[in-house]
Amino acid sequence: MSASEPQVAPQVALGHALHAQVDEIAHRVLMTWEEQCAVTAAGAGDRVKEDIIRSTRQATMAITSYLIHGERQTPEQKRAEAASGKAPLRDTISLTDLTKLYLYWRDTTIDVLRAEALRLGSPRSTADAAIDIVRGGSDGSVVRMVKQFDAERQRLHAELEREQARLSHEAVHDALTGLPNRRLFFDRLSRALARSTRQAFGTAVLFIDVDRFKAVNDSYGHLAGDQLLTAIAKRLTDCVRATDTVARLGGDEFVVLYEDLVSPREDTRVLVERVESAFHGPFILQDRSIEATASIGLAIATSNCDADVLLTRADHAMYRAKQDRHRRHAATAHLAASQSQGPAST
Repeated sequence: MSASEPQVAPQVALGHALHAQVDEIAHRVLMTWEEQCAVTAAGAGDRVKEDIIRSTRQATMAITSYLIHGERQTPEQKRAEAASGKAPLRDTISLTDLTKLYLYWRDTTIDVLRAEALRLGSPRSTADAAIDIVRGGSDGSVVRMVKQFDAERQRLHAELEREQARLSHEAVHDALTGLPNRRLFFDRLSRALARSTRQAFGTAVLFIDVDRFKAVNDSYGHLAGDQLLTAIAKRLTDCVRATDTVARLGGDEFVVLYEDLVSPREDTRVLVERVESAFHGPFILQDRSIEATASIGLAIATSNCDADVLLTRADHAMYRAKQDRHRRHAATAHLAASQSQGPAST
């Protein structure tokens, strides 16, 4: 170097020397990984190896930038490094292998720094300072990677819990209306009957069948039929008590479970009137309004009555209401009650 040329600070010179070795370091790290993790490397695709080269180059460039310019990692470099924490969960590379790669990069970069410092005749303090930067960068990267990995794991765990809750809900609820399905209804009915036996409260079931529902599907299409069922479900839910259960058994059949009745006959009279009123007035759908009527059967639980028997009574009562043409006339809902003792006969 001539006397007229400005002297380059030892740290800057070492940074330029390291910069010239960026690609060499990246390929040495990849080669070390392939040798030390032969089984994993054999199954890794080109994308994994390209990611290793890219991320290793970025890590080395961060060190050279600091040595030459005194600059810490740029936001872009930090984002790229943080993204690597998601790699294990993308099934591209394990967290163990990522940690090993950081250590391979640390050791390889330190070896290169020592060799270049010796070649340049850099002061010992300069080489030690650069090595401390590499070690600190490696340790910090591992910590950030693990934090990112943990955050991603927690996100996936929360997502899994939401999916499990959704599946659990769908297992006992009707997909169309969101009402409890047959399975959940029978579970609640069985519990209600057991509780009524212990506490001397009454239990009743209302069986509701939409009249001429097939004609709605045939005339307006299945979409209109689905919209009508959804609208009926909402009206039924709105007219019952918070303690009651409205369920859809399937097709155009709905049931209402009344629990904790103090005076079963008087209480159900009032509650049935509310359900009947739900069919007053047209149901407003997206592109039309439809008048709908329903046949209703009521069954009040007696002693030693199980869920199947009570529902069968309500079902038979509903069919009697449907067949009783003289009582129906222009009414929008039609009611028949089961016998107070024993299951209704067919």
